Amino acid sequence: MPLQGFPSLCDKNAAQIVSRDKNNPQYHKGINTQKAYVTHYRIDGVVMQTGNRCDYALLNEEKRTAYLIELKGSDLAAAAKQLEATEKFLHNQLSSYKVQYRIIANKCKTQEIDSSEYRKYKLRWRDRLVQKTGWLEENI
Repeated sequence: MPLQGFPSLCDKNAAQIVSRDKNNPQYHKGINTQKAYVTHYRIDGVVMQTGNRCDYALLNEEKRTAYLIELKGSDLAAAAKQLEATEKFLHNQLSSYKVQYRIIANKCKTQEIDSSEYRKYKLRWRDRLVQKTGWLEENI
């Protein structure tokens, strides 16, 4: 468990782990079909108090996969910056994990998705980045 001193938001073998902010419709749901050992942390305001940071981290401790999750209104480039800054801040703790990025936006305009600033993140991260509008449910 890399984030020592911070409580996990889910049970050790939780079947479903939901990342959602109050008063916002978008969410990420991790489905733990294998009943693996998982941990879930609130990053924004708990693990990281200042600077650019994402909302949540969901870690599959057995597969050594970390999902950094940003729930965003619409600014995809800002969301990408927050994910990148969080990974840099937690680099030592996540060094043995395969880090995945998840952006769940409330709404996305075509010009946001196709902006040159956001495209550079998509090209750099390729398969590590999944961006959806509204919600994302995935097997972890």
